[in-house]
Amino acid sequence: MLVANGGAVKSFMSNENSKRVIAGVSLERHVVVYLDDLAARMGMSRSWVLNTIVYEYARLIEKRHLTPLDFSLRAPWSNEPVIKI
Repeated sequence: MLVANGGAVKSFMSNENSKRVIAGVSLERHVVVYLDDLAARMGMSRSWVLNTIVYEYARLIEKRHLTPLDFSLRAPWSNEPVIKI
């Protein structure tokens, strides 16, 4: 669990000296199935796949100076906005 503390973010679930933070997130079942399949095909962990996707997406958005979410679009399986690339 992450808690803002005077501008600093602290995690109750990770070691302060670690480069990693354990973040509990909810993923849709089909996303987990896809991530696990992708991770197996790549020979990497689900965590590595997620970190890489987030990092590369963020770099792409910053490079293109794009608005990351289109709030007018919705994925058919979700109420969340669609990410446009």
